[in-house]
Amino acid sequence: MDLEQQLRSTYADRLGALDLPSGDAAAARRTGARMHARRRVAVGLAAVAVVAVGVGSALLGSGRVSIGPSGGAGHWRELPAAPLSPRADALSVWTGSELVVVGGDTEPCPPNASCVEVASLRKDGAAYVPSTGRWHPIADAPIGVGPGDRLVAAGGKVVLRKRLTDGEARYFVYDHDGDSWTMIGTLGVEKGTGLPSALGSEMYVVSGRRVSVLDVSRGSWRELPIDPIRPSLTQRSVTATDVGPVVTGYDSTQPNDGRSPSVVLADVFDGKTWRRLPATGQLDNLWTWNGSRMVDADPTVVDGGETDPFPHPYPAGGLLDPATGEWSALPRALSADTGEGWGVNASGPRWFATYGQVYDSQTGSVVRLSRPDGAAEEGTAAAWADASLVVFGGATFGPKSELSNQAWSWSPTS
Repeated sequence: MDLEQQLRSTYADRLGALDLPSGDAAAARRTGARMHARRRVAVGLAAVAVVAVGVGSALLGSGRVSIGPSGGAGHWRELPAAPLSPRADALSVWTGSELVVVGGDTEPCPPNASCVEVASLRKDGAAYVPSTGRWHPIADAPIGVGPGDRLVAAGGKVVLRKRLTDGEARYFVYDHDGDSWTMIGTLGVEKGTGLPSALGSEMYVVSGRRVSVLDVSRGSWRELPIDPIRPSLTQRSVTATDVGPVVTGYDSTQPNDGRSPSVVLADVFDGKTWRRLPATGQLDNLWTWNGSRMVDADPTVVDGGETDPFPHPYPAGGLLDPATGEWSALPRALSADTGEGWGVNASGPRWFATYGQVYDSQTGSVVRLSRPDGAAEEGTAAAWADASLVVFGGATFGPKSELSNQAWSWSPTS
């Protein structure tokens, strides 16, 4: 297997359990610290250097000053106990008024272990309302929920994408008013290859060569016209933006020969036609819409290694304006070196917790994210409730492995 194939294989392994590439980075980075660590080890075995984004930006000629993440900004507070038992790898999502937490694993797989999936996934859930500071239980999901599944908020409701063992996926909608889950009909999306991405009351998902759209308020699906642009894209994902849905992926005709990496390409649908944007300069394909740009907050950089070095280091993540097609690198302060930061991962729209740091995609500021005393080390459910990061549960592995049902909230210092 050549270098590029090993990179792709490693990338696929990291995302396979999450049914990726996706249209939204939030789910991918929910357990990102552990998975990114595995990626770095695997890539290292392929003699590929993964370095801090500050180095990569300097070699790319950005001219920016490397300030590094600042410490001491932001603060944690412990929230009231959730009405849920201890667990890891639950899912959470912010609806605009409350944070919904569903499922989780009572027998999570330790890091670097090979585990067979067992029937230890939970169905129960709860919601936290910041305005009251209280939790309340919600109706059980129709099926156990855990890693590889996805919660998306759309139109004030929560959509659950449940990945089945045969690779298919089913969709359920949770209605807060009726406190009930309903399975929704599909248009061939059970075998969709990308995670959902929502904007307003519509949710988008890649389904084979098409993009399927769910109107959550009506519970009905429609399909967008097939993207006719050539070369076609492979490993496609879709991101809902104000400009229109953006399908990203890689040139399906480019050989993975290890001599040059495949950068992400993007096609935009304006409601009538598809158009291709200029090629980005990044390798990763996990996007979140922040209201003005698409953001992929992965700060790692790959230089190709000693055997077949790339012409220059390529960043994994970046910023893309779908209206103009302008792509730019992440700020140098956002580093792949987590230092003492907590490996909690959650995506925007404005704020991103990644690699032990918090990145504000509007201002470009970066601060280190510490771990509060007593909090679980990994497997936490994390989501942004406006400008507050809410973290629930998780596991600490060691001589005395423990599960947690604690909840914490982090807010930036103003």
